[in-house]
Amino acid sequence: MSSSMDSPLDYDSTATYIELVRLLKPYLATFEPSYRSRPPEFLSIEAHDFLKLSIGVTDESMDSRGKLPPTRVCIDPNCAKALLADPSLLRNRELVEPNTIPVTIFTKEFGSIPGFATSRYCRNCHTWYFPNYFVQATERTYYAGVSMLIQSSQHFYIDKELCELFSVMMVTSWTSATNCARTYNSGLSNEAIQPSLPATWSTSLELDVQDVWNAFFLYALLLDNQVHGTILHLSHTAPSQFERLRPALHERNLRMAGVGQPGWNHACNLCCSIYIDEDGNEYVVRSTVTDGITIGSPCCAVHDCLEPLVSVKHRYCTLHRALDKQCAVTTCERDSETGFRTCPDPEHRRLESYDYLQGKAMFQLKHRLERLKVSQTHDSLAPGSSTSPNRMADEGDGDLMPELVDAPQGDDEDDEGAAEGPGADADEDVEIDVAGICEGKPETGNKTVRARFGRRRTHNEQLCVGSCGVILGRATFYGSEAPNGVHEFWMKLFPTKASLPQVLWHDNNCRMVAMLKNDPEEYLRNYFDRCALPVDVFHFKCKHKEGDLDDGKWRFNSSAAEQTNAWFGGFHSMVREMQTDRYNFFLDEMILRRNKTLTKDLARRGEMPYSIPRSELLKPDTLSSSSESPSD
Repeated sequence: MSSSMDSPLDYDSTATYIELVRLLKPYLATFEPSYRSRPPEFLSIEAHDFLKLSIGVTDESMDSRGKLPPTRVCIDPNCAKALLADPSLLRNRELVEPNTIPVTIFTKEFGSIPGFATSRYCRNCHTWYFPNYFVQATERTYYAGVSMLIQSSQHFYIDKELCELFSVMMVTSWTSATNCARTYNSGLSNEAIQPSLPATWSTSLELDVQDVWNAFFLYALLLDNQVHGTILHLSHTAPSQFERLRPALHERNLRMAGVGQPGWNHACNLCCSIYIDEDGNEYVVRSTVTDGITIGSPCCAVHDCLEPLVSVKHRYCTLHRALDKQCAVTTCERDSETGFRTCPDPEHRRLESYDYLQGKAMFQLKHRLERLKVSQTHDSLAPGSSTSPNRMADEGDGDLMPELVDAPQGDDEDDEGAAEGPGADADEDVEIDVAGICEGKPETGNKTVRARFGRRRTHNEQLCVGSCGVILGRATFYGSEAPNGVHEFWMKLFPTKASLPQVLWHDNNCRMVAMLKNDPEEYLRNYFDRCALPVDVFHFKCKHKEGDLDDGKWRFNSSAAEQTNAWFGGFHSMVREMQTDRYNFFLDEMILRRNKTLTKDLARRGEMPYSIPRSELLKPDTLSSSSESPSD
């Protein structure tokens, strides 16, 4: 190569050359047998010309980058072949039949780069090896660890450093996937490459919101498997990446419920204190705060139905699908007329027309934002619209014809996989009468005719937060934030008495205590006997001794959940249109990442964060002597 150089390389060109050779190394190795570790004696014409033209130019020098399987031989030991010279020795079977397709690689350092991805085949076990995974029959098995480049879809790869950047942007500044893609395309992409591509180049150099989401979820799954020492398996024949990831997301969601969050057993100086009473006995007080925040995921319109929707555009789950034909007036059981949400009753039809007109009202977006207590949308540059996307009408004086909300069963991936809800959804679930949106009981009593339009959403996300701010667990409440729901949440989050914190703050603990006292089951009635259930500092001081306070001042932060909810609420506009599995996975992932960051910050501040051994907390129905607080 040196003979073809017109002049010695400067530092920048040398660094570029070294980086390019490092990236080309897997490609160059394909010209040598797998059992030889030496570099090839000669470069291919393509590689030679590429490196020669790349030296001394800008990032467009990266106009070709190959992605290959991490192995050139079949990893199945049953495919090994005996050497002719010595049959007692085996050599791994070489992979053959390379198949190369054009791809776009989105990198953090070089921008978007056109390249090629190659797969190879084992003729003995019929396994195809791809850059991120290998395929046997209908199953994809991902290689251990996290690849440098993650395949978000067939023709697109995203640098794992870019995936990490997007994840950090989401957790720290509530950046939606839409705005991640917009930021990358505007500020990090390499615009100099596009003009040099041949007209026949088939893959786009612009990052799409769908690929941001696919890469985010796949990257998080790979990290999760890496932490647990497991291997990710997905269907190869799924109709889309959205459906392919869905079972793995659901499995992780089930694992994260209850005690699944890594921060579940967190303790530090701000949420856990050791006290010594007058007799010299040592005991621990661990403080948590429980509170809910309204975000809202589309759910079945039947109150408290937990069955997931087939599509986020549907109003009813599969079990209650027949109810979608029923009139939207809450007291009417007649079927709605074709093209309408109500039956032919004129009074009912007027409610539907009025609901449509409200959707077109001036400043309607502002009013929805105020009602939903959010101040941002998922797309920073999206044009505003006051017309519901689920309704259409003649703009003249003709009859109003609201389009049915439900989409066909065969929703495409664009609708589900890339959906991000606006900060105020025009199809939100509201009750309406002739006076407008109903905020409570009417002054005339409950006889006013009311109709319910739009989709019902889950009531709130309930968070249990340590007084230091670390989130121990989360649950979705479907119908209300009643004490029995909080009680069920606590029972799943703290399944043994040993796992119970000594202080459980909640703003409705007065009703909680009354409910527990009346529980017919003795076990449940006495489950929280060793816990303080205060509403605020005043309640705690009335019930506990001065020894539970430091120098007469309250030791723990009882507002931790409200402060955490201020952060959690920032995801409102990002998740309101997410399918249930993605919704739960995303929120759990944000909590996991925030807990990691907060724990590092607590350590930096000298608050000594640590994890209580799970084996101690999950001891069935016992409390160790060191964790018992004195009776009140």
